[in-house]
Amino acid sequence: MQTLLNILVFLLILTGIIVIHELGHFVTAKFFKVYCGAFSIGMGPKIYGKKGKETEFQIRALPIGGFVSMAGEADQEDDEELKDVPVERTLKGKKTYQKIIIMLAGVFMNFMLALVIMLSANLMGGQVNVNRCEVGTLVENGSATKYGFKKGDIITNIECKQTGVSYAVASYEDLHSDMTKKALKINSRNATLDITVRRGKNSIVVKAVSPYNEEQGRYVLGFMQVTRRMSVTEAFSYTFKELCEMSTAIFHALGQLIVNFASTIKQMSGPVGIYKVTSQVRESGSMTTLLYLVAMLSVNIGILNLLPIPGLDGYQAILSLIEGIIHREVPVKVKYALQVLGLALVFGLMIAVTYQDLLRFFK
Repeated sequence: MQTLLNILVFLLILTGIIVIHELGHFVTAKFFKVYCGAFSIGMGPKIYGKKGKETEFQIRALPIGGFVSMAGEADQEDDEELKDVPVERTLKGKKTYQKIIIMLAGVFMNFMLALVIMLSANLMGGQVNVNRCEVGTLVENGSATKYGFKKGDIITNIECKQTGVSYAVASYEDLHSDMTKKALKINSRNATLDITVRRGKNSIVVKAVSPYNEEQGRYVLGFMQVTRRMSVTEAFSYTFKELCEMSTAIFHALGQLIVNFASTIKQMSGPVGIYKVTSQVRESGSMTTLLYLVAMLSVNIGILNLLPIPGLDGYQAILSLIEGIIHREVPVKVKYALQVLGLALVFGLMIAVTYQDLLRFFK
């Protein structure tokens, strides 16, 4: 039952992301008055269809994505319904900038989906550290408990007489600063620290032997940071920062794929790997983590579609730009050859990634 539920959640997430992507193409195509024959949720045999003014909205049997059929697309040239559409209602009849906007609208929607999901998660439950070094929850039998720290203590200064170093502490990050390393830079790991804390209205000094953790390879005081809810401004700022970092990491991974294919492909995940991660996250019960996974997958799909590989949106946008510059269409034979090459490249990469997934899955 769990496996079936995991598969269902995985397919719903993947289909949802792709449908949002296709919705971007559809909305911009309609805005520029491109004739759209169908907008479909799912693939395979049609199980439901409702005809609008022009477009038939469909639900298909296989929940593995979706599509929008636009007049003038290369893969829609054999569609009888779209053959009689006036040129000005086709993609070919649109201005270069309009075609590029239509082609890249799906990627834009992927990023917007990720942005909305991450921002919502941060607004609802995002936490940031307080702007002071305040002792939060104490680790049971930890160093902080042993030396007499109490929840709510605010650390203001650290001094080590053996090294002659004394410095003010303004934030939790100061505990891991270079000054801390200098304070503890002696041959023995048993340096005595005079830690000044503010407890209520009083200021007291707690004497502690530097608590070196052999497993972590660093000094650990043994208490949690105190956090607070993000403000709206902080949520926006943090979300944009996370989105940029996520995108940069994906672009870097794709770059490494070119530089060092053999080792990079082993670290990438395809459908099997994504299913496994989705299952683990769903079973963990963390809604925030699941939302972030959806956001990450949406950004991945968006960036992959930006690649200038025949068959993907990035290629279509570049092709439209080239045709706009040279004022004529690229020969059909050239387009077809590039399309075949692109499909071979994409499917080859999918096979390689899936193979690595299966090796990890059955390990």
